[in-house]
Amino acid sequence: MNNNNRTTHQKDVSLKTFWRDNEHFADLFNATVFNGRQVLKPDKLTEMDTDVSATIQSKNYNESITRNRDVVKKMSDGVEFNILGLEIQDKTHYAMPLRTMTYDALGYIKEYNDIKKQHKLNKDSFSSPEEFLSGIDKSDRFHPIITLVLYYGDSLWDGPSCLSDMMVSMPDNIKTYFSDYKLNLVQILDSDKYTFYNEDVRNVFNIIRNIYNDDFDSIYREYESRNVDIDVMELICSITSVPKLMDLCIDNEQGGTVNMCEAMKRFQAECESKGRNEGIELGIDTEKVNSIISMLEFGITKEQILTKYTKEDLERAEAAIANNN
Repeated sequence: MNNNNRTTHQKDVSLKTFWRDNEHFADLFNATVFNGRQVLKPDKLTEMDTDVSATIQSKNYNESITRNRDVVKKMSDGVEFNILGLEIQDKTHYAMPLRTMTYDALGYIKEYNDIKKQHKLNKDSFSSPEEFLSGIDKSDRFHPIITLVLYYGDSLWDGPSCLSDMMVSMPDNIKTYFSDYKLNLVQILDSDKYTFYNEDVRNVFNIIRNIYNDDFDSIYREYESRNVDIDVMELICSITSVPKLMDLCIDNEQGGTVNMCEAMKRFQAECESKGRNEGIELGIDTEKVNSIISMLEFGITKEQILTKYTKEDLERAEAAIANNN
């Protein structure tokens, strides 16, 4: 496994571990899917198998489809339950509506097959040819599945948000009968409209969003007198690809938490100092070098930088960094 694949794997593991926590999972769904209503209770959530592989069968067709989800929970409500799935994306997936629809369909097929299997094991007799044909009773019911897609990329999602977005242009008389499927999409860059009650979840969304937006003043204001859990900060640094900031956070660790504001100020000061020295050596605009180097160190993409600076400014800053290395 090369370094890039290893880093991606570690990031995926860290994200799945964070969202498997019932407190985190419940707060995410309550804030984004249920509009802030406290529908999900952490103590009512249990982990489910992420394998949703199922076999699709008909008279002349039999195919096994293998799929694994990122995080799946079951919410119990008395004797019944709902199934909640979370898919985590770092890049736009242009077939995501189809992908999540497949996950949900496989979940229903899996439950359908389980019900049929149970009827066979019980040697149940069906009361009508229709039930015999279906393999289930008329009264059998499935459990609803809700899938949330969490996108933590550093640019806004530019892919389809529903199945109809993936279709060719449809005339109105066709569109009326078309069964659409929408994404429950949550973007970190567009997350300031949500209210999170769990402090760890709120910190993950707020800090990453402000780092992506190059809005360090907001971070300084909000976290001047508040510490952040060291594990949460490690996740944030992993997502935003700022390992050097994590080193400074570890230096400022205080009993499992970190003074992130102080760490970021020190990190920015180091970037600016390095930028000044490199700028002087190369005879270029040191103020622009300082800003661009800081943005690159904080994981801001080149595309975002080019909305504020010219290509020449970016190339000079990259040359300054290369010169130092």
